[in-house]
Amino acid sequence: MTDLLQSIGFSEKEANVYITLLKLGTQPASVIGRHVNMPRSTANFYLEELAKQGYVNRAKKANTHLYTAEDPSVIIDILQYKKNQQIAEMNGKIYSIESGLGELQSLKKGSDTRPKVTFYDGEDGLVRVYEDTLTSSEKIRSFASFDGMHGALPEYFKSYYERRAEKNIFIQSIHPDSPLARERGKNDKLEARESVIIPSDKYNFTPEIQFYDNKINIASWREKLGIIIESKEIYDTFVVMFDLAWQEGKKIDVRKKSFR
Repeated sequence: MTDLLQSIGFSEKEANVYITLLKLGTQPASVIGRHVNMPRSTANFYLEELAKQGYVNRAKKANTHLYTAEDPSVIIDILQYKKNQQIAEMNGKIYSIESGLGELQSLKKGSDTRPKVTFYDGEDGLVRVYEDTLTSSEKIRSFASFDGMHGALPEYFKSYYERRAEKNIFIQSIHPDSPLARERGKNDKLEARESVIIPSDKYNFTPEIQFYDNKINIASWREKLGIIIESKEIYDTFVVMFDLAWQEGKKIDVRKKSFR
């Protein structure tokens, strides 16, 4: 029992004093001291400490302090109370950090300009990469293969487009031509998208690359690999490249009469 009490925070001497008090019932410090082989003053010190923690009850009779061990079930109540206090304290710390997170992150960006690169493996990783696009605070630019996307995660995209549209996250996207690309293109307005479909015999690709919020998001559907690069400099360069491709892509969109 001494080891058990020590495992939850009692000192060895506190555990001995508490167990002895349980066995003997209400007693003064002098009696407890004799049974645990310590001076009365030392026993009194540990009894007072246990009383402060709520494990022992203290009463005064005549000029003598008498101590009574609380029922052991009280130990659970005290531990639960401490647990709730710790949770409340931790929640408060989390809230404080969240309140100042933006300022802290701005300090990091100012001192460390190296790109941040995060890799994600497997289908779960690809989903995590794609879910990140739903945090975008701006228009998304994208090179994407509908066939690659739906072939890799057919169930996921059944709800993705709707969720992105509900968040009012608009996307400009360039796609290799295919029956699926033309079919999805019919839903551009409904799915908050402006698409360009380019000849797949000249400009075919499978991986998807998206640009938003200083991020370059890459999904390799065949290799089941996702990458997110966070870098303003790289992002700005890719945006320029995309905007150039977008202007040319609009000219050769296969849905235009001249390209049918």
